[in-house]
Amino acid sequence: MIRFAIKRAAAALALLSIFATAVGGDASAAQPLLVGTDISHPPLEFYRHPGGRVHGFDADIARDIAKRLGRPVRFVNMPFGALLQSVSAGKVDFTISSMFDLPAREKIADFVDYFLSGTAIMVRAGNPHNVFTLAGFCGLTASAEAGTFQFTALEEQSTRCRSLGLGGIHVVSVAGDEQGARALLAGRVAIHIADFPIVSYLARTVGGGKLVVAGRPFNQIPYGIAVRKGNLALRTAIVGALRAMVADGTYDRLLKKWHLQAGALRSIPVDAGKLYQH
Repeated sequence: MIRFAIKRAAAALALLSIFATAVGGDASAAQPLLVGTDISHPPLEFYRHPGGRVHGFDADIARDIAKRLGRPVRFVNMPFGALLQSVSAGKVDFTISSMFDLPAREKIADFVDYFLSGTAIMVRAGNPHNVFTLAGFCGLTASAEAGTFQFTALEEQSTRCRSLGLGGIHVVSVAGDEQGARALLAGRVAIHIADFPIVSYLARTVGGGKLVVAGRPFNQIPYGIAVRKGNLALRTAIVGALRAMVADGTYDRLLKKWHLQAGALRSIPVDAGKLYQH
């Protein structure tokens, strides 16, 4: 038992040492860990009160990683499209913001994968246009957040619609998924697409039952924590912290807290997004 405790203590010290090297300082200095995120994606990262505490699954994951690495955490709120550039330029230590690990993004940053998500379709109750897949969007108005995988998917599907002689999709850019939900309620768009956890949450909490999820999630891809390329020490420290969270039950507790058990990804791979691409 004593040997086991000594081994655990040694492992914890080694993890802190790795992280100190990653940020170029002494772990005892407790410099804030800067975490880039777009705080507009409930239940992953969101404000209950503007400018207040950041809530959500991703926020809890980031706080726990920081705690295990001996640092306080400071969230840096920014548009989703600016996240990768910020981590690449060293403006933040890492990003966590319900970001799909895509091959194109892996060219800019390394990804520590921690959750398996997918894309879902949100429509008004009754699904008046009977849409269940992207193929049914032709000629309709659909929204997605700018800079996301889903926004690109809408543009690509619009091109396919036109190539078949059908009407293209009128693609509307929104600043956040809650704005997309409200655009649906107001009749400005017929469809909003986003990550399944977000769509499921908004359909339950916005509009008093007037919004629903249509069909099944598709294009399952892992979420990844983005780390600047070449920062192997920090990447290794994050992997170690997440694996420790899985081992001691913290990860499962957070999944349950946010009703996200279906997306559990307990192996914590690096740059595994390409394995999910077809």
